[in-house]
Amino acid sequence: MTHPFRPSTSVPRGCGGDRCASGRDAWPLHHVRHEGVFCRLCSSCVLLYHPSAYCSACLLLISPDAGGEPRIDPALAPPGPTATCSDCGLSVAHLSCLPGNPDSFLCPPCAAANEGRPFSFTPPAPIGSGGRRVLDERAARVLLVAARLANDSVGRAAAAAREEAERCVAEAAAARKRSREMLDNAFRALEAEAQEDKKPPPTAAQPPPQPQPQPQPPPPPKKKTPKSNEANRDRDKLLKLNAMQQPALAFAAAAAAAASSKPLPVPPSSKEENKPVVKQEPQGSVPNRAPLFGALQS
Repeated sequence: MTHPFRPSTSVPRGCGGDRCASGRDAWPLHHVRHEGVFCRLCSSCVLLYHPSAYCSACLLLISPDAGGEPRIDPALAPPGPTATCSDCGLSVAHLSCLPGNPDSFLCPPCAAANEGRPFSFTPPAPIGSGGRRVLDERAARVLLVAARLANDSVGRAAAAAREEAERCVAEAAAARKRSREMLDNAFRALEAEAQEDKKPPPTAAQPPPQPQPQPQPPPPPKKKTPKSNEANRDRDKLLKLNAMQQPALAFAAAAAAAASSKPLPVPPSSKEENKPVVKQEPQGSVPNRAPLFGALQS
C-alpha cells in the first residue's frame, strides 16, 4: 500500500503537501526536494513524506549505524530493532516504543485514515486560541526532525546539482576540444586546397619527339664556264669561212674532174642537199665564174 500523502503543487501559498491537515497558517515551511520536485512543506508533511526515516512513536530519527559508536545527537534515537506498519509497510517504530504486539503495529497516519479523519503531527490551533500553538516537547521533536530531513533533502539535491554541473562542465570541455580539433582540421584542409590551387596543373606525359629527317641539301648548281666574246666571234668566223670554202672546193673538184674526164664523187654536204643541182658543161666550154665570185663576195 502506498502512503496516502504525496506532494502537490496546486496550493499557491502555505504548505504544498497533499491533503495537508496542518492548516494554511502552518509555520515554518521547509524547502524539500521530493521525487525530483522542490516543495514548500510544513513539518508534519515533511515527516509524512519520509515515513521510514523516523520512529512514528517517539518521533526521533532512526540511527543509520546501529553497530557503530553512539552519537550524541538529540534528533537521533538510540539504535535498536524496529517494526514496520502492518497497513502501509512504510512507517517504522522501535520495538521498545510499541506497547503491544509488533505484528499488529499500525502507524498513526494509517489509523487516522482507517477512521476517516485527517491526520497531522502539527494540528492547527484550536478555535478561540487566537491562532496560537503550544510548542511542547512533542512539537519540538517534530520541528527538529522535519528540519533535519529537509536539510538532508536539500543537501542531496545540492550534491546532485553539483555532480550534474561538473558533468556538464566536463562535457562542455570535451565538446570545446572536439570543436577546436574540427576547426583545426578544417583550416588545414583549406590551406592544403589553397596550396593545391597555386600549383600548376600536371601535364600529361608526352611521347618523345621523333627525329625528323633532315632535308638533303640541293645539288650545287653547275657552273657555266663563261665564254668570252672573242671566242664566240672566232668560232663564228670559222663557221662562215668553212661554209664559204665548201662551194669553192666543190667547184674546183668538179672542174678537175671535167678536165680529167673522170668525175670525182663529191661528198654531199648538208647545205648542198638543199641547193639545186649545177649542170656540168661540156668539155672545152668556159665555165661560168659568176657564182664563184658571188659566193666569195657573199
